Amino acid sequence: MSKGVLAFAAIAVSLPICAADAPKPKMNVFVTGAQVEAVKEVDDATKAALKAKREAAKVARKAKEKELKDQLGKKRDQWPPEKDDELYALEEAEALARADYEYRKLDPKGIADSVKDIVKSVQGKGTAGQKDSVSLAASAADADLVLEVLARRAEKVLPTDFKPTYCYVFFSIAPGAKLSPEQFAKVPGNYRIRKGFGWGIYKIAGPSAENLKFRFETNNQMTSGAWGEFGCYGSAANAASAAIDKFIEDNYGLLTSN
Repeated sequence: MSKGVLAFAAIAVSLPICAADAPKPKMNVFVTGAQVEAVKEVDDATKAALKAKREAAKVARKAKEKELKDQLGKKRDQWPPEKDDELYALEEAEALARADYEYRKLDPKGIADSVKDIVKSVQGKGTAGQKDSVSLAASAADADLVLEVLARRAEKVLPTDFKPTYCYVFFSIAPGAKLSPEQFAKVPGNYRIRKGFGWGIYKIAGPSAENLKFRFETNNQMTSGAWGEFGCYGSAANAASAAIDKFIEDNYGLLTSN
């Protein structure tokens, strides 16, 4: 081997590891489904109340949005942070009210299927990329975090469509047995996965004193329902696996700090 090659090899060995080559933060995640009864529709009075709550939340959000745009202009990224948070709180309330209305019918089989799809996606099966920050746990007792599928739903563009066009998965992220509630609570309640990440991922609600969970809804809209073997529901599940991966990446320091 020439001296030039040896010198180059010595330099390569001495160079620091690039950030791109450094191992990514990883946490153990248990993926499970909510325990619900067989498919059940709420009564008409409850349905009407949920619809009214959804509409009231929408009206409140639109009124505040108009008020702030009139005051501060249409470019929201230039608003003071506290004003952005003020509107986001109403957007979150609207999203939660919409979820309460849309998910009034629960399907145990659909929930179980979404759990399987998320697990496959985390493992990188099919055309889904490997989720580098997620290590699958066998139970909540072995997990740092628990992703619980709460429900799923689908929409058709036309009533005559044979298959759904848009699919959604509703799920929560909470601490597992390996992570204390106090440690999990270090993640700010207003945390959200920013738009532009490349998936249809939206936070529905942050944690509260009574319910220490983040709730998200993901959809297949970024992939138009065409994600290899995953299909419509699978694409929404793939976005859910991307969400837990990003949640860990964004909050690893807080979740593991002393």
